[in-house]
Amino acid sequence: MKHLRIAPRSALALLLSSGLALVACGDDGETTSSTSTGTGTSTGTNAGGGGTGGDATTTGTGAGNEGGGGGNVGPYVPPTYETVDCAGTVPVASSGTCAVSSDGTSGILLRGTVLGPDTLYKDGGVLIDEDGIIQCVGCDCATAPGGDDASVVDCGEGVISPGLINPHDHITYANNAPYDNGTTRYEHRHEWRIENVSASLPAIPYDNEGTTVQILAAELRFLMGGVTSGATAGGAAGLMRNVDQANRLEGLPVKAADSDTFPLGDANGTMRTNNCDYGNGTDEGDIAGRDGYLPHVAEGIGLAARNEFVCTSTDSITDSHDLLERQTAIIHAIGMKPADFEMMRDELAAVIWSPRSNIVLYGNTAPITLIDAMSVPIALGTDWLLSGSSNLLRELACADSLNSEYFGGHFSDLELWRMVTENAAMATGINKVVGALRPGYVADIAVFDASVRTDFRAVIGANSDDVALVLRGGDALFGDAALLSEAAFGKAACEDISVCSRAKKACVADDTASTLAAVVAAGTPFFQMFTCEGDALAGEPSCTPYRSAYPDGITAGDSDGDGIANAADLCPTAFDPIRPIDEGEQGDADADGIGDACDACPLDTGIVCAVTSVAADVDGDGIFNAADGCPEDADPSQEDTDGDGTNDACDPCPESPNPGGTACAFPIATVRNPAASGHPADGATVAVVGHVTAIGEEGFTIQDSTNPWSGIYVFTFDPPTGIAVGNEVSVTGTYEEFFDLSEISDPTTVVLDAGTTLPYAAVSIASPGTLATAATAEPYESMLVQIGAVTITTLNADAPDDFDEFIVTGGLRINDGFFDALDNTCAVASQFTSIRGIHSYGFGNYKLEPRNAADIVHVGCQPYL
Repeated sequence: MKHLRIAPRSALALLLSSGLALVACGDDGETTSSTSTGTGTSTGTNAGGGGTGGDATTTGTGAGNEGGGGGNVGPYVPPTYETVDCAGTVPVASSGTCAVSSDGTSGILLRGTVLGPDTLYKDGGVLIDEDGIIQCVGCDCATAPGGDDASVVDCGEGVISPGLINPHDHITYANNAPYDNGTTRYEHRHEWRIENVSASLPAIPYDNEGTTVQILAAELRFLMGGVTSGATAGGAAGLMRNVDQANRLEGLPVKAADSDTFPLGDANGTMRTNNCDYGNGTDEGDIAGRDGYLPHVAEGIGLAARNEFVCTSTDSITDSHDLLERQTAIIHAIGMKPADFEMMRDELAAVIWSPRSNIVLYGNTAPITLIDAMSVPIALGTDWLLSGSSNLLRELACADSLNSEYFGGHFSDLELWRMVTENAAMATGINKVVGALRPGYVADIAVFDASVRTDFRAVIGANSDDVALVLRGGDALFGDAALLSEAAFGKAACEDISVCSRAKKACVADDTASTLAAVVAAGTPFFQMFTCEGDALAGEPSCTPYRSAYPDGITAGDSDGDGIANAADLCPTAFDPIRPIDEGEQGDADADGIGDACDACPLDTGIVCAVTSVAADVDGDGIFNAADGCPEDADPSQEDTDGDGTNDACDPCPESPNPGGTACAFPIATVRNPAASGHPADGATVAVVGHVTAIGEEGFTIQDSTNPWSGIYVFTFDPPTGIAVGNEVSVTGTYEEFFDLSEISDPTTVVLDAGTTLPYAAVSIASPGTLATAATAEPYESMLVQIGAVTITTLNADAPDDFDEFIVTGGLRINDGFFDALDNTCAVASQFTSIRGIHSYGFGNYKLEPRNAADIVHVGCQPYL
């Protein structure tokens, strides 16, 4: 046997809060604003709206919660979003949106209107250190540690927001211009994807081989719209972070998400309506090791679309297709019903909404008001250039238009803004490090012009020219030309570009292998590079719902344009057309005469229902998701012993700081020994340091001392490169027990010391039986050990199969996992003076794995010398 792993990865089988609130129809539990005043410093965000930190004084609280997060003491009350008027007034820049008012020596203090996770600070600030990490958010961060040294950037008519996050785009298709499909509308994505799937509907032509520079053009469009990160199913190095590509994270300390286009293996166009025989199973093993799993499900309005959800949400179907987990954010979710979203809510899953593309392809979109009523978070994504939006601001404009004209203004500006910041970060699994303005978070920030539109509306109604500054990890990538020319940013060499007659700079040549001119030239043939106020946007796909059943849109007799006259409409102000999955009637799951689209209680008869959470507080502990140290674990106390921003309730190492969800640092013995204090759970991300003791075909072993439990196997799948025996390395990855072999999988390995001499000798084991018996062998697993004189007792341990293993004195197996030349050609009773190697485990047996001929000292038979 050459490999230490004992079974292929594909063989693995993957293994609310108390209190009720009564909610009337029309009240979906969304938060309300309250006003606070304060003068002082806030070095952190408050939990749930009951205070802002520092000396700021609030006049609004999270009713029903102790301090807006101290624990529910009665019926559940959603947290309250605060507005704090800080003392003093941030100066308005004489030109542009922001200006440097004082040069410092380290870091940047941005001042203006700050959009925090639970508090809006008027004339507040965000302090960023020299490493691009947020240190303070609040009223006056100048007095916080590091504030005295920072350059001060005043944005008196600017809104400071987390950088926007686009959770869904197919960016490798950026070489397709928007397609005009006229009045043709489809019921399922395969109908437009594949020719001849439908006899009456034409397929849409497209190409998926965008060049690197064309992809950069798409990224630049996003960047000029305030986007710093996106799950784009591709990407290029340098500009925005592509968070579903491990090599395109641009230094963000997160696991890459998985954008799964065909979770049922139906790329060939297979559609089913009453069974799950799609021909290929799903890869659930890819979910467990990620923080973000983004499958396309139910893209369409027909029965075949709904069937996809049925077949990806249950274990009762052959091949076990349950893909609903905390990590899951379903892309599109158009053809779904209330009970489906109840399942998603119970699993704390999210929805990624792409309204423009949905509208132009299907004439309808996800039942977004229903999804919100079911307390499922919603993120907003562009889909792709062919039928979606050219940047996230245009997708916001589409969502905003639908909200006001077709959904009765269901969503507040705050909730729309969350769709492209906090919710998008949660959907993609990066919310521990970006997506909110919180101390300890990476400074991915966008500043918007607020001279005309203010607060959240400054973001929702923005165009590219309104984007004054975009920082990725504190580094400026785009913004007003005069601002980026300042020494505080050090980006004067970035290229000039006129955006809607405003002088900007884009740092393309500074951060990529291309130039701004080349990128603009590559992108312009497909669509304009930026959007301006009043642009006609020729060729942009429509955001107006249309199908033959509702061709006239909104009329006097049909206020929501869904083709159903107001008098007969179960939701006369909420767009709710009859879909093929609705069996000829508007959706009304609880049969109470109130349509699902406008029912605060879609699964409870009547107009009052009990809820335990809202979409902005999915765990129901009274604290907004983005302000919660454990957003998916009810934790009203918010205890954080190590002060790393992750509460003890969900921190894998609550006494050892791991800010941003970075790996917990452990001695190897703590990881290996289940009785050790602080032993991590199976599946936890860990970081260890040790010396390489052996290298095999699919991994290597490391060890940090000669004490028991001090060795572990690192599984790399492919042959390890860039390391040698004796190197001191840091390894970060997922701790798991793979068929009882402790290992670190999906590793990131960094060589700390390239020396090739091990600092310790093999551990001498007096009796070989010690290494063959579970009670005494386990502590030595993956350690470099040595036994003394032994003889062969069994020549072929697995006869009639021959795996080149033999058994020696004490019942210990000798195996060829690291030393391929080792075989069982020596006869029974052959003697060895000593055998050295890595102690391992596989197929129910402990084994000793020599690494080379020098590890075997022979007396008689010597075929390995």
